[in-house]
Amino acid sequence: MALNKEVTKFKLPSLNGLRAISILLVIFRHLEIEYHLLLDKLPNALKPFYIFFSDGQLGVNMFFVISGFLITTLLIVEEEKTKTVSLKNFYIRRTLRIFPAYYFYLLVLLILQLTNVIYINNESWLTAVTYTKYFNWSSDWFTSHGWSLSIEEHFYLMFPLIFTFGDKIRKRASFFLILIVPVIKVLVHFYPVSWINDYTIFKRIDALVIGCVIAFYKDSLLNLLDKHFKTWFYLSLVILFVIGFLPGIGERLNLNLDFVIIPFGSRYGTFANICIGVVLLYSIYGHKGIWFKLLNTKVLDYIGLLSYSIYLWQQLFISGSSLSWASSFPLNILFFISAALFSYYCIEKPFLKFKDKFQKT
Repeated sequence: MALNKEVTKFKLPSLNGLRAISILLVIFRHLEIEYHLLLDKLPNALKPFYIFFSDGQLGVNMFFVISGFLITTLLIVEEEKTKTVSLKNFYIRRTLRIFPAYYFYLLVLLILQLTNVIYINNESWLTAVTYTKYFNWSSDWFTSHGWSLSIEEHFYLMFPLIFTFGDKIRKRASFFLILIVPVIKVLVHFYPVSWINDYTIFKRIDALVIGCVIAFYKDSLLNLLDKHFKTWFYLSLVILFVIGFLPGIGERLNLNLDFVIIPFGSRYGTFANICIGVVLLYSIYGHKGIWFKLLNTKVLDYIGLLSYSIYLWQQLFISGSSLSWASSFPLNILFFISAALFSYYCIEKPFLKFKDKFQKT
């Protein structure tokens, strides 16, 4: 399957659309937790669909798979063009992309705490500032979403180093990281460790690395999927829908499905991540039908562009927030959208201009 013009120029289509869906899943989940908007009011037949479309954990893992795929693809292209990978430039680019908006958000939180609007304890501040939030993500609400950012930052720190050791080692290391996660899940299930839970890198690194493996074997996977690509796409969506209800299905049918659920998880487990990978490939390289056109609409493309800022700021105004009137629905949506727009145009975008100076490709 030949690469299209957008791909060869590295403007991968559909990625922002997928990011938009990911962030909307997170938003819907937080809104539902806080306000019980629809779930209690829906007919029983529709509740499973609403639960699926408000699965924030699925949304986060979509981000993870996308990140792993995109970062690895960029590294591969740089290596092909320059015969090497500049770790210095990579880390500078990641810093310019992630740090300014994140630390600006923390600065606003600090001002709110100094003015007695919110309270965050010292331990929580420490993990928030040092990108180790997944160790105590539950200590406060306002920085708790930093668990996913911490996982991504640790991945960005580790994976490029592994990448520079060559094709054989990078692939072996990737498969090891994917295979070790189910083992960790089983061990921790039977022998609990207080600092290892579903929000730590030890149980979620496979999502990012599955994205990496898809980038490594992209051409082979496209050839494998090509003849029945649409079928694989729909099958992946069905699996993603059904897999979240496995515990309930097992209970109703009197089946013990722990041997699947414990090691491979639900919508943010290994099987789900593989399905997300298939959806990712189809979204970029598949048929240019309704799904492709939907993901590349101006609305979803724009939401995806703002997804990082939206993810940061929704936390301040939704679900668990103590900002009273500012966190009341639907006014809170206006607030976090306004904050995200300010963050993107006034904080992120100026720093992104410097990012191009450290791009070899």
